[in-house]
Amino acid sequence: MADTTKLEPIPTPMKLQMRRVRYQVLPVVIFAISLALTAYLWKDYAGSPHGTGEVNATTVHVSAAHDGKLTAGEGYPRLYDHVDAGQLIARFEAGALIEQQSAAGEELSKKQEELSTVQQQLENATKAGEKTTDKAKVDALKAQVAALKTVLEEVRSRFNRLTKQIEAANITAPVSGTVTAILRQPNEFVKQGQEVMTISQDAGNYIVSYVRPGAAIMPKKNMRVTVRGQDGRKSAESIVQEVGTRVEPIPEHQLVNARRQEWGIPVRIAMPDTSKLALRPGELVVLNFWDEAK
Repeated sequence: MADTTKLEPIPTPMKLQMRRVRYQVLPVVIFAISLALTAYLWKDYAGSPHGTGEVNATTVHVSAAHDGKLTAGEGYPRLYDHVDAGQLIARFEAGALIEQQSAAGEELSKKQEELSTVQQQLENATKAGEKTTDKAKVDALKAQVAALKTVLEEVRSRFNRLTKQIEAANITAPVSGTVTAILRQPNEFVKQGQEVMTISQDAGNYIVSYVRPGAAIMPKKNMRVTVRGQDGRKSAESIVQEVGTRVEPIPEHQLVNARRQEWGIPVRIAMPDTSKLALRPGELVVLNFWDEAK
């Protein structure tokens, strides 16, 4: 018989080797890569207590500065229109005020001329001498000057008040935002202090969250917070600004079960960098509090 120990081993075909790699090695490599990627994506969640928060929606109530009738115009906004800070949103009819101001201005000029005339007469009478008749005339002129000054001050005050009212005839948007309520329409008469419309600001000022009693971690001032949108795709870092001192009812839309009332300690969180995470007023976010001491 031939000695088979000296025979050369039959080489494994390359096609068979690639098949073994594909079925034996490749699954292990893919699993390792997937595990590493999952760990990277979820690293911020591991060991970090979670919570939800709501971006504060700042609402501004625009009220009438004085009594008057709103004029009709193309610039009057409609519901859910966007307005910019300083934009003209309403105007009062100012025709009657302008007429009153004009009359007050004429009266002011007239009284000023009368006062100048009497003051000149008083100066001349004072220089005339110390005669009894001259003294009586001087006293009368002094009384007349005092009376004219009082009237002049009243007219000037009325003129200035009318000027301010005319300037206040234009109602401008105090902030940039969306008109969420219109309470008075053009051609309606409104009284001073009555609300004309409501504007909700474009951006929130802070985030409010509630920590349930017995939570694994209690937020502290300046504690680091990771803020995520509801889709979880983007996140940004922020910090805790303030922590409340007593428990309060948690808003219904932040409850785990809307039918069950819960209580929590309010926490105010700074708004994150808008370039990293753009949030809208009223939007719910996912929060991760980080206790650096642990």
